[in-house]
Amino acid sequence: MLALPAMTSRITTPSPADSPADDSVGSRIGWAESPVQLRLAFALAALGAVAQVTGVAVGVVDGGPPAAFRSFPLLLVLAVLPPVVAAGLAVGRRPLMGAGVLVGAALLGPGRLLGDLQFLVDPLVVSRPEIMVPTSLAPLHAGLGLWLLLAGHVLAITAGVMAANRAGAPYGTPYAAELHDDGRQRSAVGLVAAVVAAFGLQLAPFTSGNAFLLAEGLIDSPWLLRFALLAAGAGVVGAALVGTATARGVAVGAVLGVAAIAVPQVGAGLWVGLLGAAPGPYLALLGVVGLAVSVWVTTRPRRESDPVATAHRVAGVLGVLSGVAAIGAATTTVLAVEGVEQETFSNRLFLPAGILVVALAIPLLFPRTAAAMRPAFAVSLAAIALAGMSTLDAVVTATGVGAPISTGAAVWFTAAALVFAGGATITGLFAGNAERAEPQERPLDLVLVAPLAVAGLLAIGAFGLPVVKARGLVPPGIWAEFRLASLGLLLAVLTVVVAVALTPVSRPNRAGALLLGCAGLVGVRALEYPLTSARALGSVPGPGLWLSLACAGALVVAALMVLSRR
Repeated sequence: MLALPAMTSRITTPSPADSPADDSVGSRIGWAESPVQLRLAFALAALGAVAQVTGVAVGVVDGGPPAAFRSFPLLLVLAVLPPVVAAGLAVGRRPLMGAGVLVGAALLGPGRLLGDLQFLVDPLVVSRPEIMVPTSLAPLHAGLGLWLLLAGHVLAITAGVMAANRAGAPYGTPYAAELHDDGRQRSAVGLVAAVVAAFGLQLAPFTSGNAFLLAEGLIDSPWLLRFALLAAGAGVVGAALVGTATARGVAVGAVLGVAAIAVPQVGAGLWVGLLGAAPGPYLALLGVVGLAVSVWVTTRPRRESDPVATAHRVAGVLGVLSGVAAIGAATTTVLAVEGVEQETFSNRLFLPAGILVVALAIPLLFPRTAAAMRPAFAVSLAAIALAGMSTLDAVVTATGVGAPISTGAAVWFTAAALVFAGGATITGLFAGNAERAEPQERPLDLVLVAPLAVAGLLAIGAFGLPVVKARGLVPPGIWAEFRLASLGLLLAVLTVVVAVALTPVSRPNRAGALLLGCAGLVGVRALEYPLTSARALGSVPGPGLWLSLACAGALVVAALMVLSRR
């Protein structure tokens, strides 16, 4: 009893600056100072990854049919990522975050374990084309590889349990002190994103026209797979409820755990014949990425409230979600006729648009780069509208002909991308207006007027004239053939023209970012030719392509001129 006060008196309460949510979490703790139990957990996680990979290589089903595609490299990467990332963080003096990665991955472990147990009960009802695709109704039996695979899951779960809480570290040690929870509330956005991810895991993994390969969600699955799906969903939601001390690592581990389930499903829907993409795995990935982004943004040390910094972070999160949804829209089905997926070209611009927006949204999550990158990010959001209006135009046109046409998951991703982009635009404008309210000297730079005027005129032609020309092809325009897709073109050209007009009265670093963002937007327009030229026979580059390339070049040159005159 007398030793208790002495022991508890050694516990230090970190100040807000040393909060575990800070970017310096674990910076004082090296590999040697990590608890022995944690190092053992890293070893078990690595052994579990080896067992999983070996099990797939040996064969989960005895003498069973092969996988539907070359999935082994993908499964290898997905298996080794959690222990590799966790050990790398520990070696990089972030052992607490590394422990969180093991915990987050382990939260998905029970669901994965139950799902693979179905191979032992009845392999014929398992929808795992990355492992095997039955070719008949002949009975199949579990092989040696299944036991290795199950052992790998058990080892991964055990590693997560050992890494949880203090990982055996005595009270008063630096590692235990880092676990101090400052009591901040969890992110409501992160919890909603986790629920979205959990819901996505319950849906069908893909659509199937193969009678021997079922595509069933929670309701239609066998009882064991139902428990597996529910356990996986509960694991994602549990990752959103952990304490702030390990929240970042757990979020990363949850992303890797969901990826191990959903990425093979995405690959099967894209690469396997008679299979098609379904929204379930995309929703799961989108939701868990949103959870991770929300956790990394919100688990920061408490400082004096800064509305501009908060707006930057919110805009960054919304931008990442918009970009990820855009990539989902680019890789899923837009239209189907009597259940048969149709090749479409209207959504292909979403791929470069989504990549551009995500690349410019991530810097907004960090205070050092947020203000400088905000102008480029703000104008890049017009690329989402450019691709979104084109996709919706194709849907409205196709569904209006009266044929048995149904819409696919890409339409939902399009709507999500547009909504997130709209929210990011509003918060980005708020941050910009608050920053411009600060007294700054902004002299008019008349030298830039001529090159900027040229860039503006080229932008009008780039978006107003067709990029692809072919006999019988009537693309949407601004002055003629004004359709729903024309709204995206109009918004894009107005974005560039307004940005060009604001450049001479803006600070050089902000003006340079603004012009570079416009160059990225025009570059997305130029990519319309290589991405969609196959939609018509005998297609050739239109004047809009050459004007887009010239406009992008002019904007880059003008941006370099602006930045050189700082």
